[in-house]
Amino acid sequence: MIAIPLAKKIAELFLILFAAAALVKTGVLKTENSKVLSRLSLYFVTPCVVFNSFQKELTPEIWTGLLTAAALAVCFQALFFLIAALLRRFWKASEVERASVVFTNVGNLIIPLVAFAKGQEWVIYTSAYILVFNVLFWTVGLRMFDRENALNLRKVLLNPNILAIAAGLVILFARVKLPEPLALAFSDVAAMIGPLSMIITGMVVGGMSVRGMFANRRVFGVLFFRMVLASGLAVFAAAFAARMLSLDKAIVMIPLLGALAPSAANINQMAILYNKDAQYASAINVLTTLSCIASIPLWIMLYEALVG
Repeated sequence: MIAIPLAKKIAELFLILFAAAALVKTGVLKTENSKVLSRLSLYFVTPCVVFNSFQKELTPEIWTGLLTAAALAVCFQALFFLIAALLRRFWKASEVERASVVFTNVGNLIIPLVAFAKGQEWVIYTSAYILVFNVLFWTVGLRMFDRENALNLRKVLLNPNILAIAAGLVILFARVKLPEPLALAFSDVAAMIGPLSMIITGMVVGGMSVRGMFANRRVFGVLFFRMVLASGLAVFAAAFAARMLSLDKAIVMIPLLGALAPSAANINQMAILYNKDAQYASAINVLTTLSCIASIPLWIMLYEALVG
């Protein structure tokens, strides 16, 4: 049973968010400083997280687990895109709202959760979801926020996050072992992702009033669609896959955690960079993150009950 350890880790990250918000409220930091940190997170720390996850010895068991996790990640993302498409048609969902349903905090939140609850040796399976997430986020997701400019394939392929995926796959399949100082450098920077993301979100939240956070009542709709509807469908799909396809239920749970995560912190950062109502995006991120203190452990308990 990992529900309690998960809740503890989520609460720990949320305390960091509150601390950053307090620094803004007291005038030590300014909300606009978050733009620099957003660029640092998107283009430096996140690529290190992606690359670092591939620094493992490839065994037949790991290879099978990676394929399983990747296939499930694709299925979850396809499900979430379907929900977002329906919301766009019948709920007139904005790009921030649709992105908040589709993209989850898989790198920023799930990596520290998996490491804490299951152990570092399980983190590699998160790389499959991270790969799927990054390919989709930096192509389809980017188009959600930057519709005025045509998709530049060269720009996408040269994005640090996509390059990190390519480099990671090369070292994984070539069985390259990095020199210890270099490996430690990647590992140390990657370890920043959880706290840094919470700091960025907290800085934006610090510039908001509590009333302002709930000013747009649609935030509760996004909360329901992301943390209840999308997550619930993902749990039943994962349980069905584990039982009917006789998949390793422990490995299935890793991409499931990614599907149960709150809205991606990257959405806040993209909203900041492209002037797409960052405060609303942050409100969604905060409420979904707060709700996941209870929702993720409860959904995992249901998954474990379903798979036996």
